[in-house]
Order: sequence, then C-alpha cells, then structure tokens
Amino acid sequence: MKKLFLLLCISFCSISAFAQSSLIPYNRDYYHIIDRFVAQFPEQAKEFQTTYKPVSRENLAEFLNSIKEEYPNFSEQDKFNFEFLMNDSWEFTNSEYIENDKSWWNVFYEKKSDLLHYQTENSTIHINPVFEFSGGKDSETDGTLYTNTRGAEIHGSIDKKIGFYTFVSTTEARFPEYVSRYVNGPQMAFPNEGFWKKYGDSGWDVLNARGYLNFGLTKSVKVQAGYDKNFIGNGHRSMILSDFSSPYLFLKIDAQVGPFQYTTMFSELTEDIAFTGSGVPGDGDYPKKFWAFHRLGLNITPNFNIGLFESVMSEKATLAYFNPIIFYRAVELQEGSPDNVLLGLDFNWKVKNGISVYGQALLDEFVIGDLRAGDGSWRNRFGIQLGAKSIDALGISNLDLQAEVNLARPYLYQSEFKNSYSNYRNPLAHPLGANFQELVLVGRYQPLERLSVVGKIIYSDLGEDLGDGVNYGGNVLADTDDRVSTTGNEIGQGANAKNLYMELRGSYMLMHNVFFDVGLIKRNFNSELAARDLNSTTISASLRWNLAKRQHEF
Repeated sequence: MKKLFLLLCISFCSISAFAQSSLIPYNRDYYHIIDRFVAQFPEQAKEFQTTYKPVSRENLAEFLNSIKEEYPNFSEQDKFNFEFLMNDSWEFTNSEYIENDKSWWNVFYEKKSDLLHYQTENSTIHINPVFEFSGGKDSETDGTLYTNTRGAEIHGSIDKKIGFYTFVSTTEARFPEYVSRYVNGPQMAFPNEGFWKKYGDSGWDVLNARGYLNFGLTKSVKVQAGYDKNFIGNGHRSMILSDFSSPYLFLKIDAQVGPFQYTTMFSELTEDIAFTGSGVPGDGDYPKKFWAFHRLGLNITPNFNIGLFESVMSEKATLAYFNPIIFYRAVELQEGSPDNVLLGLDFNWKVKNGISVYGQALLDEFVIGDLRAGDGSWRNRFGIQLGAKSIDALGISNLDLQAEVNLARPYLYQSEFKNSYSNYRNPLAHPLGANFQELVLVGRYQPLERLSVVGKIIYSDLGEDLGDGVNYGGNVLADTDDRVSTTGNEIGQGANAKNLYMELRGSYMLMHNVFFDVGLIKRNFNSELAARDLNSTTISASLRWNLAKRQHEF
C-alpha cells in the first residue's frame, strides 16, 4: 500500500501546481469563531464549506475579505475575533491589523501572530512555539495533576504553489483517574494521541507528530498528503469521522466546483499495537489496514448544505478502492470480500441568521425485514445525530448555545477486529464507540474581547461489556461473531451505565493565541457493576501557547 501512496504522490507532483495554502488545525474554540461568522453571513459563505475540517487558510481568507465591509457593524468582541482570524492567516487576508508595534527586540513577533516569520515575494514560513503547562487536583487521584507540553509548529507556502505544515510535541502529564482507567481498560489506547509510555509512578509520556504537504492540481482540485487528523460534521461530536484517534497516513483529493465539494481520501491505519509487559506500546511491526472514503457536499441553497458519505475498511488495499468515484459497496460484493462498508449523510440548515439545525446519519447494515419484525436484530446497525445552534442566543450578544443528541445502535462500526472502524485502538468516530445514547449541551459566552467562558453538560446512557468475553456491542474493537445475541439487542445492553459530564472553563487571551485557562470538571459515572462507579471533581489552571485545549469528554 505504501508503494501505491508513493506512486500517486509522484504522479500528482509531476503536474504543475496551482496556488495553495496550509490548513488550519482543527480546534473547537477556533472553529467556533469561524462558525459564528458563517452563521451570520450565509450568503457570502455559500461556497465556503466547513463541514469537512480542517479548512484551508486561503478559503477562509476569501470568506473573511468578503465580509470585511461589515466590520463597523460588529460587536466589539466580534471585531476582536475578526482581527484574530485575519491576523492568523495574514499572508492570504492581507490583514491591516497584523503589524506589531510591540515586537520583541525587532526580531520576534514583528507580526502579531508569529514568533518568527520569513517572507519573500512568493513564499512564507511561520515558526511558532507550542507550550502548555497546567496544574490541578482530582478528587479521585492522589497528588497533583499536571501537563507539561513543549513543541513547535511550522507552516507556510512555497512559491505560492505548495502549502506545508509540521507539528511536533512531547508531553509529560498526569491526568484524572477516569482518563487513566480508559488507557488501562479494555480499549488499551490513549485518547487523541499517538505513541505513549509511562512517566514516573502514575504519569504518562506522550509523543505527538503531524505533518503534510498540499498543492493544487488545478484551480478547483487540491491534494493533501501527510500524517494528520480530519473531522466531518457540524456538531460537537461526529458520527462519521472525529479527531478522537491518533494521527494517520493519508492522501486526500478535494474538488470544489461552485456549490459542489467532492472529497476522497485513502488512508493507512494502525490495526493493532504491540504491547510491552508493562502495558504500553513497544517495538514491533504493527499490523496495518486500509481505509478509503469519499464525500459529496452540496450547497443546495446558501442556507442548506447536504453531504453524502461512503467508506470502506479493508485488511488490504484493493486496487479497485482507489477509484475515487466508484460505489464501494458494489466493489466489496464484486470482490466477495468481508470488508466493512459504511454509508452516511450529513446536513446543515441555517434556519435564519444565527440559528442552524444540523445532523448526521450513519448506516453500517440495515435490513428492512428485520426492522419491521421489531425483534432487535443485531444487523440493524446505525447511528444518528441531530443538533441545533443559536448565535447571539436570547438576544444576548456573543452568547452561543448548542444542543445535540447522538445515538448509536449496538455493533455499529464493528466487524472482524482487523476491519473495525478504529485506528491505534481508538474509535474513528464517537469516543463512546457504539451502544449508547447521548445528550450534549454547550454554552459559549464572550463577555469581553479577550475573555471566553464555556460550559458543557454531556449525559450518556451506554452499555459496556461485562468482561466475560461476550460482545454486547459497545467496544468497536470487539468481533461481531462474539455477539451476545442475534435478536433482542437494544441500546444500553450489557453493563448499563449512566455518565454525567459537566465542565465550566474560562479562557483569557493574553496575546495572540496565548491563553490562561481555569476549569472545573464534575463527572459522575454510575454503572450496574459497582466496581466501575467513579464520581470525581477536577479543578485545573493552565497556560497554553499555540495549542488547542486538550479535551477528555467521555
């Protein structure tokens, strides 16, 4: 499969490249600012699709410049946010706010967004440090919680033809007890991260590296090749593809023609990990698997976007799957393969300025006869998301509210272990895997230009395996041949648990992309198996620089 990746990359690189920028790493807080402006100006955003993330700086700049004349009508907070976005992609926005009269020794921060930058007529390089230091206390953990992350982020463009991005960081951390239980539990995986090892008596040492190149084949067709994450959806969660797993190798082709956006991606994922005796990843030839998908997005009107999605997970890279416009289910049947094919749909409807409704539907297997029988067949495997957002809710400027419902039937995403919808032992979509229903409430308020407050309530009703070797449908790594029953399956079966996650966080921007955070997390996990109960309270404070807030919302 790597030879195929190389062949495709060489073929693409042999064609004259068109202008291209780097992409904006997915960060919920950052993308919420983008979504605010998109919700307020749907007409100007009709060709700026944000369902598939990350988005390019060039496309964002085009949208921001299209609403620039509205700047005098913005609230003071939105003016600040607009300048922040303009400055963060200044070489494409031609931001008038970027020059810094408080640079450090006329060397560092000559531009407000970059520690160092280098610019010629056609090329730009941005160099920034990555840093987070936090401390806190968890009621269920002895000692102090901490995070110590150091790294660097470099991105830019070369000859206005090739965009590039690289990120590397190392972290020593001690997380709350519920996170440690996840890492040490049946999943045996580290959420959001890549390689990890133990640090001290109860800490973790995590290495994270991402990077890619991207360029335009034509004005409308763009290519990205590298090692990173992606996210599909408009919600807090994604039932199709989220950023919960570790980065992966991929080649992505994106075509934008008017209101149509067509994306296809070929990826090499890590099927499983070789563990040492101490339960952390060790040396070994980790088995791989092949994942391919395509999504067609269409802005039917400036206010209504719909997307159709199809993917296939396979033990090997069948050449037919490299056809970017073929129906994968037909190929699977033609090949007589046991590959795992999923179909999906997503939509985003801007009901009126400031209010939108969105959703996703994912189908793994669906049998009309079994559904009509109403006997809880394991073969009816699907997931649904439905949510709504309100910008400047209740007539209060810069108060944004969001409500979302997610559910996944037992055995969704599962197949044989080697073809499960997972990467590095983590789910590719929702952190809970399957066999759950969930309510998500999020409130964001920006009372001052530099101060943001975020509150979250996430309530989940889920079913876990009992630990007896039987698959109850929640763990995406489990084999469907070990299912508890062919019929009579329902959401929450197995060891039923109720989880209430509540978070309140305040963030103050000290300077461009430098934040001081204080936070409170209250988590109550109550299971039918009393030994799994865990009710905890976590308080923390952190200073972070060019880094998204690390989230463990499960």
